[in-house]
Amino acid sequence: MTRQQKTLLITALVFAAPLLLAILLFIKPDLVQLGAKNNGILITPARPLDAISLSVAGQEMDKSLLEGKWTWASFLEGPCDPACAEQLYKSRQVRLALGKDMDKGQRLLVQVGTASELEPQLLEAHPDLIIANAEEGAAWLTQFHLDGNSVDTANIYLVDPLGNLMMYYPPEIEGPKILKDIQRLVRVSWIKPKQ
Repeated sequence: MTRQQKTLLITALVFAAPLLLAILLFIKPDLVQLGAKNNGILITPARPLDAISLSVAGQEMDKSLLEGKWTWASFLEGPCDPACAEQLYKSRQVRLALGKDMDKGQRLLVQVGTASELEPQLLEAHPDLIIANAEEGAAWLTQFHLDGNSVDTANIYLVDPLGNLMMYYPPEIEGPKILKDIQRLVRVSWIKPKQ
């Protein structure tokens, strides 16, 4: 093969390679995974949480409680049953696994309606948990209604540092998958955590 033929062949390959690659990806799209894969279920568009009114340790709080940190919120109606305890355990482990980025996230448990006294051992196991009370039927709770007319207490809801509800995790999604999502979000987030 002469030098000119080699040059012509290389030139043809340079122009043909992208076309061949495009055809291959069209035929077998699963060869390359494009875009981010979330384990949680995205809420599109994200919902700005407005008119939040919560009572935390007898003090009235508003939306500012949810701003400046990634917040994973759980809701409780009545006493904390084994499913509730499992959900709190899962969220605690996720926050601890963030390590040096742990201060960029917070956990919130909202007791809807008449607040039940939480077990002392549960409180002891979750010292970082923010426990809030909300009036039953409060208008702002409808922002967490995904399907139906009530908040699904089995889900963990993810609120971004700007106070937008953006994702939720049904109970079957395991802690390591939640952690993977939150690690990715914390890494790309430009928002500094509030102190």
